[in-house]
Amino acid sequence: MRHFLAVIGALSLATAVPAAAQDSLPRPQPLPIDAKKLVPHRDSMVILVNNQPMGSSVWGLQKSGDGLAVHELTVIGTIMRQETTVALNKAGAVQQVNQSGTARGVEGSIDIRYADGRVTGSVTAVTAEGPNHFAVDTVVPPGTVDDNAVQALLPALPWATGAGWNFWMYSAGLNAVSEMALYVVGEETAMVPAGAFDAYRVRLSGGATNVDFLVLKRAPHTVLKVEMSGAPLKFVLASGGGL
Repeated sequence: MRHFLAVIGALSLATAVPAAAQDSLPRPQPLPIDAKKLVPHRDSMVILVNNQPMGSSVWGLQKSGDGLAVHELTVIGTIMRQETTVALNKAGAVQQVNQSGTARGVEGSIDIRYADGRVTGSVTAVTAEGPNHFAVDTVVPPGTVDDNAVQALLPALPWATGAGWNFWMYSAGLNAVSEMALYVVGEETAMVPAGAFDAYRVRLSGGATNVDFLVLKRAPHTVLKVEMSGAPLKFVLASGGGL
């Protein structure tokens, strides 16, 4: 997902899928995205660090030509600022990712394109040692999802009790394709600033850090909360479309 956040311990997705997920889910295949569910909206989330408000993350989706554009702006005090635009085609597949920002004073950027089974472009990844600039020209399996698009695509999936999929995900910050598992692990009431909602707890695994999303059970399956295993960081919905 957002590779700048890895610097502050939020996301690090680069290792193998846990054995339990491999046993219970099929081999990687394209996610069953229903592009008709990707409707224009704007979601605003409060970022909590140790349960204290420290920033905001605003996600918007709008029509763009024959496809869609996802825009994200995340700010955590003076620690980091990140702005991302993801271009999707009419089927919901990623075509282009542009990202810029700073994390702990280190500048980073992504400028990549997906076409003909490859992802190409350039990246300046933020690492603990400073910026790492490299060119990208990597083969990706059919249906590969960019890590910056995962959260935006969640509302377009057929959520139900027991739903789950294995899929391929490309992370520009790592310049690597990983086998990921995305599956419902429970149902609960999500208590967020926007209100109380029946939700699925959806877990994204396949790396050093699991990410849990609380997804609205009913359409439009708005993302209500994002939690990172082992990190004092949470994203909670303050306002959103379709609630």
